[in-house]
Amino acid sequence: MTRRPPNTGATRAPQPGASRGVSIVVWTVSAIAVVLVLLNQTGTADLNGTVSNLAPALELAVGAMLVIRVPRNRVGWLLWLGGVLIAISIGTGGIAVDGLVTSPGKIPGAIWLAWLSGVTGYPGFVIAAGFLPLVYPSGRLPSPRWRAVVVVGVIATLLVILESAFGPFPAGSYPPSAQNPVQITGPAGDAIAVLGSLGSAPGIGVLIAAAAISIVVRYRRSVGVEREQIKWFAYVAAIVIAALVVAGLSGSWVAWLVVLTGLALLPVAIGIAVLRYRLYDIDVVIRRTLVYAVLAGLLAVAYGGSVLLLSALLAPLTSQNSLAVAGSTLLVAALFQPVRGRVKSIVDRRFYRSRYDAKQELAELGQRLLGEVDLEGVRSDVVATIGRTLQPASVSVWLRTETGPEPR
Repeated sequence: MTRRPPNTGATRAPQPGASRGVSIVVWTVSAIAVVLVLLNQTGTADLNGTVSNLAPALELAVGAMLVIRVPRNRVGWLLWLGGVLIAISIGTGGIAVDGLVTSPGKIPGAIWLAWLSGVTGYPGFVIAAGFLPLVYPSGRLPSPRWRAVVVVGVIATLLVILESAFGPFPAGSYPPSAQNPVQITGPAGDAIAVLGSLGSAPGIGVLIAAAAISIVVRYRRSVGVEREQIKWFAYVAAIVIAALVVAGLSGSWVAWLVVLTGLALLPVAIGIAVLRYRLYDIDVVIRRTLVYAVLAGLLAVAYGGSVLLLSALLAPLTSQNSLAVAGSTLLVAALFQPVRGRVKSIVDRRFYRSRYDAKQELAELGQRLLGEVDLEGVRSDVVATIGRTLQPASVSVWLRTETGPEPR
């Protein structure tokens, strides 16, 4: 039996790698930016801070790899440039805080590092959150009509850079005595502030909203490889958004840690998708995530409910709840396998209907073959069932005879 190759939508043309000079420049700049991020992390032991600093480092590494491997794809360049700008902002901002807040006067030129941190931070975020999704995964816009969104995004970004460069430092970032060395005051400064607010609020908001819509539009139009590439991006983005909602409602540090971890893993998902490494594994990842997320929720509810119920029932006998906890643990352990099987069946039936139907049809084939004695009927039934379920390019059934296998 020969399996049909997956539908890729289009033939992948080989792309030459970047030149040696470009590779050296990209890796050198990336190394400097990573060093700046590490300098900002020195002396801190905060887990969330460590994970948040991991995101630009991974963005730099994956972006650099894509630039070297597929230089014609703009996704790699945008990912790398966004990572460089964010890393510079984080690194110079940390050094500026050390020189202006922690140990004033310790670092010469700390005020200029604060200025550089403000100028590079916002553009790096906009590139990663706005411009990159617009061209993901092919490196091109969904259609020429989306150029208007790019123009709006570029103008809004320039306005924000203008305000960051010539406006006051953000309130609370540095002591009141630390003033922007090139700040413009008076009517011109007021005009710059108004333009910056227009760029940051409606302008960047339109860009990011349009970028999210473009991903949805691409997914609905996509087939084959491109659809699987979008799934990788959407999978991690959905986890980040869900965790962000939970973190906003509950303030849980675990939820914030999931948000930061998801943001750090998003460049990895983009790299897997663009380089097409184990691309079709995303369906397995999504399926297992759904299964174990639902399973964890059900078992948590069962555990909590059983603890409360057993504690109430055992209250007349003992004031301690250790028996209730032990009993609940045993109950959850006993429920794990049957609940897991049931949840897998529901997920397959609801989200992977073709897979569920194929399994059901193959199971029915096994039952029919138990009572089948006609070899020609067996051959016809096997060929028809495999053709419907697995959809191979061709099917061959070999039946063993006294003289050896004979193709039928």
